[in-house]
Amino acid sequence: MPQMGCTITISSRKTHDVIKPKIATITDNSSEQTEVRKDKLTPRNWTSVVKAGGIGGGAGKARRNGKLFVDPDFRADMSSIFKHKVTAKKIIWKRPNEIIFNPVLVSDGTSRHDMKQGELNDCWFLSTLSAIAEKPQLMEKIIPVDNTFGTPSYNGKFHCRFWQFGKWVDVYIDDLLPTVNGDILFAHSSDPTEFWVSLVEKAYAKLNRSYEALEYGFEADAFTDLTGGLAEWYNPADLKEEDFYLIRAAFQCGAVIGCLSVGCRIRIRVEDKGDRDEREKKGMVSNHSYVITGVEEIPYLQNTAKLIRMRNPWGDTEWNGAWCDGSDEWCHVPESVQLELELKTQDDGEFWMNYRDFRKEYCNMIVCNLSPDFDHDGISDKAEYQLNLYGRWARGINAGGWLECESFHTNPQYILTLHTDISVQRRFNGRLPVVVSLLQVFQRQHKLDGGEMFAIGFEIFQLFNRPTVALNKTFFDHNDPLMPENEETYAEYRETSGRFFLDPGQYLLVPTTQQSNQQRSYLLRLFSVSRMECVPLDNVKDGSSEESGTASSQQRH
Repeated sequence: MPQMGCTITISSRKTHDVIKPKIATITDNSSEQTEVRKDKLTPRNWTSVVKAGGIGGGAGKARRNGKLFVDPDFRADMSSIFKHKVTAKKIIWKRPNEIIFNPVLVSDGTSRHDMKQGELNDCWFLSTLSAIAEKPQLMEKIIPVDNTFGTPSYNGKFHCRFWQFGKWVDVYIDDLLPTVNGDILFAHSSDPTEFWVSLVEKAYAKLNRSYEALEYGFEADAFTDLTGGLAEWYNPADLKEEDFYLIRAAFQCGAVIGCLSVGCRIRIRVEDKGDRDEREKKGMVSNHSYVITGVEEIPYLQNTAKLIRMRNPWGDTEWNGAWCDGSDEWCHVPESVQLELELKTQDDGEFWMNYRDFRKEYCNMIVCNLSPDFDHDGISDKAEYQLNLYGRWARGINAGGWLECESFHTNPQYILTLHTDISVQRRFNGRLPVVVSLLQVFQRQHKLDGGEMFAIGFEIFQLFNRPTVALNKTFFDHNDPLMPENEETYAEYRETSGRFFLDPGQYLLVPTTQQSNQQRSYLLRLFSVSRMECVPLDNVKDGSSEESGTASSQQRH
C-alpha cells in the first residue's frame, strides 16, 4: 500500500526553523510452567512458548469451561480499531483457533521473514520488530516466558512487554483478532498457523489505545519501545565511502538499523516527479520503512562490492536495480559466496543493493544500540554509568523556550559532574565521553486527541565555579553552549540525543522545548563510561507520576 509523503526541513540550532516531519511512512499468570528449549539460542530455534501439543490457541480446559479471558480495557469492537477513521468492511473478531486449525504462538522460532504487514500503515513498527525477531534475548523481553498459548491451562490471555520512558511495562490482552472474510486484517505471520506477530501488534495497539494510533511513525520510536535502547539518526546522502564499514560494524555487533526510503523533501533538495517515478520502476516504495538485514563486502570481478541487504515489511515488493534478485551482477559471484549470503530469488520483500544505491534511495538511517557508540566507530560500547532524571516543563514557570528566547534562563537547570578517570581519558584522547538523550513524554494516542509533538533540545555549558542558585540571563548572554560531535537540532521528534567528549569538571545541562510555555513531562538519560553525577540546580519540577514517574536513578552496569 503506498505511503503518504512527508516534508522535512532541517534547521540550524541558532535559527528559528524547526524540523517538522509530516510523518514519513507509513495479571493473571498460569500456574503451569512453560517448556523452554534447552539447545543453543539462534533466531530460528528460539522459542519461549510450549509446543502446540495438538491443543492450539485456546482449545484447552479454560476453553471447555467457557472461561477464556476477555479484555475489558481493549474491547473487541471498533473503538479499539479506529477513533476517527471509518471503514465499510465487516470486521469479525476471532480467536486463533477460530481462524485456523491448531494455531501456535511461535513456529520454529521467530524470524524477520515472519512479518507480513496488513491493512495498517505501521511499517515503521513492523520493520523494527522484524529485525528484533532475529535477536532471541530481546524477544524474550517482549514476549515473556510465562505465556501459555497452546497449553491445557491457556485462558486466552497474552502477555507482552514494552519499554516506556525508563521502565518496562506489562501489557495483557485477549487473543481476539480483527478479521475480514476469515483473514487477519492487520499484521500477521507468513506462516498462517503462527500468531506472535498479530498478538504483539495488538498489545502495542492497546498500549497506545487503538490500532489507528499506530499509523505513521518513526522507526526510532519503535526501536526505543522494543529495546529500551538509544537511537541515533543519520542521513545516508551524507555518508562517505568509508562509513560503509561503520554500518557493517554496527550491524555485526547487534545494532538494529532501519531506513526510510526517499520520497520526502530533505534539506534543500526537492524531489522531482520523474525521479520518484524512476524509483518506483525500480521497485522502491516511497516514504516507506525498511530494515537492514545484512551488510557484506564481497569479491567482485577485479575489485570488491559493498552490499547491503534490505527488507520490506510488506513481505513482497523488492528493489529491481543492480544486485537485485536474479540480476546479472550475481553471475560474477561464486556460488559459494551466494550460499553464504543466503541469496534467494523470490519475492519475499528482501533484497540486496550496493552501497552507492543505498545512499541514493534512503533519506534517513536510524541506528539503535542497547548502549551508545561513544567513539562513533559503529560498535556499541559498555555504558558503565547511566542516569535517568524525570522532570516537567510547566507553563508560566519553567518552560522558557530555547536559547534565543528571553526566558531561556527559567528552564530546568542541572549540574553535571564528570570525575577524572585516567584509563578512560587515555582511550578518548584525554577526554570523557558522554551521551545525553532527551525524551518528551508524548504517547501516540495524544495525536488522535489533537496533541502535537514539541520541538525539543538541550544545551550544555561549561562551569568554572559551582553555582548554588539558578544561573540568570546574564550568564547565558555571555556564555556559548558546547556543540555535540553529532549534528543535533531542535526537532519535533520524541527523542533527541547528542554525543560529547568533555574534560573532567562541572557542566550545566538545560533541557528545553523550542517554543516557550509548552507544558510536558520529560526524561533525561545520560550514558558514560566513567563516574558522573547529575543533580538539579533549580527550576526543576517533578515529572508527572501519571505519565513518567518522579524518581531519578543511577545505575552502574
